This record gives sequence, C-alpha cells and structure tokens, in this order.
Amino acid sequence: MLTKKAIRFLFASALALTVVPSLSFREAGAGQAPPTVPRGTMIIQVRARDGGLLPEGIRARIRGVQNVGRAESYLEGVTTDKVRVIGVEPASALHFRSGNEALAATIIQGRGLEAGDAPEAVVVGKTFAQNNKTALGLSIPAMLTKDHFPPIIIGGQGFAIVGIYATGDSKTDDKVLVLLPTAQKLLSQPGRLSGVYVTPASPAATDQVAKDLRRALGDTVEVTPLALGQW
Repeated sequence: MLTKKAIRFLFASALALTVVPSLSFREAGAGQAPPTVPRGTMIIQVRARDGGLLPEGIRARIRGVQNVGRAESYLEGVTTDKVRVIGVEPASALHFRSGNEALAATIIQGRGLEAGDAPEAVVVGKTFAQNNKTALGLSIPAMLTKDHFPPIIIGGQGFAIVGIYATGDSKTDDKVLVLLPTAQKLLSQPGRLSGVYVTPASPAATDQVAKDLRRALGDTVEVTPLALGQW
C-alpha cells in the first residue's frame, strides 16, 4: 500500500509538469468577507458595447471621473483546456455580474489574491472546487498538506491554489481567478480588458457617475448600473 507521502508525491508529479511556487494558504475557516457597503449601493459595469474587449488605458480615464470610489478591472475567457478564468487585480472586494445584479465574492477558505503574489497564484470558485474535487484532491485529506492544496494545471501551466471564493451563485462560482496579467497571457489578450466594475464614492452619486462615465468614454462603451446582490 502506498504511504500518504507517496500518494502526495505521485499526485503532485502527475499535475505539476511545471514548477509551482510555494504560496501561503491561510488556515481553513479564515474566510474573508467583502467590506461592508452602504445600503442601496450600486456597482456600475463598464464594457465594450459590441461585446469585444477594451484597452487597458481605459482604467485611467475611468478613475479620472469624479466620485469614482473604486475600479475593478477584469478579463474573462476560456482557456485551451476549457477552464473559465477571470483575471483580476488584487483588491479587498471583487464583484461579478449575474443577470442584473453584481455579486460580491467572499473568500470561504484560504485567502484572496494579493499584491506581490506569484503569477501562478489562483483562487477557485466553490462550484469549481466541488466539481473537480477528485482532481484537486479535496476528497482525499491525505493528499492535502497542512498549508495548501495540490497544484492545478490550467492552459498547460502549473498553478498553486491559495483560496476558494463563493458568491452564492453556482454558475458564477464555477470559475477560476488569476492575476490580470496572467489571464492576459493565458487568453492571448495582452493589454486588453473585458470590462471594469466601478463603485461610486457614495450610493447617491451612482446616477451622476454613470452619466459622467458615458460622457467620458463615448458611445462604443456600455455603462450599466447593477444592484448589489445579497446571499
């Protein structure tokens, strides 16, 4: 019978065709909830009207609009091995659109992406983790070390899982979060964004911020206020 050490070694050898750095993984149960936001807060999504991509330079134009409190850039797509990835910038709060709502991501295990993380850091959604629990070793405690999950291969590259997120929506949670530059490389979209989620400085400023964004960015960009969903 294989020892626990041998099982971990064989599993990691099969997955980790490339070297995956050791990244800190906080103890299970140390979930990170998104910051508390005022009642009535709206999140404004900025994206290309034709469903295409935006240049990275649009971030500076968005942040230059009065009463923009926070801007979250992202790039979303599917890798060659059919993994749905979202490239994001490290932030205390992340949002994802579901219908006419913006859902806030909560870290339910481990931690979120942080400034200074290696390009191989990844946070997986709760649904993704459940659907791939055998491949990830989540169903076999012996294959988990004390401080991190086994490596995962995305687009032929090795990644280290540092956390699991949840939004309360199973489809939204069936994705993988990586750093924005990593997503741009995986999806062969250097310097491009799918969109930006904007949080106004105050709920009362939402309508004016949306109008100012439309004026500043032009007709080729779609600006949509979204209610902040709860779960």
